[in-house]
Amino acid sequence: MARVSNRQRGNTVSDFDDLAARLRLLADEADGTVSKVTETAQAAVNRVDETVSRFRGMLQTIQENVAWIAGLPAVLGGGFGFLKTSADDAATSDWQMEQLTDRVAELEAGNDLLGGGTKNFSLNLGDAPGGSMTVAIAFVAVGLVISGAIWLQQKRRRR
Repeated sequence: MARVSNRQRGNTVSDFDDLAARLRLLADEADGTVSKVTETAQAAVNRVDETVSRFRGMLQTIQENVAWIAGLPAVLGGGFGFLKTSADDAATSDWQMEQLTDRVAELEAGNDLLGGGTKNFSLNLGDAPGGSMTVAIAFVAVGLVISGAIWLQQKRRRR
């Protein structure tokens, strides 16, 4: 092992102290620079936010003006446009009603209102799908219900 004298040791310690002091200065300088860069970046972000807000407001104003200008012809000629549209709708509705009336008349003529080729409805009960027997059974059932209600009511009064 090599022998180191006290004088050499002293120089080494003072060199380390010098180096540590320089490193502290560099760290303080870097910390100050980082703070400045952060402040500058934040200021730039704030300016961009303000510019974007102004641009959005201006864009909104332009959109409103374009909508107003585009709607102006409709407002000025609105009555005539409405009449034309109404006339077209009325003509279409009239044609559809004619078609519907004709089709219903065809189905009524064949007693086939529900389609399918069988008689579904007829004012003459003898021509009804179940004949007049269905109607007779329905009347008997209604008569039984009414008779039962009257019988129960009289039974209650006797008590």
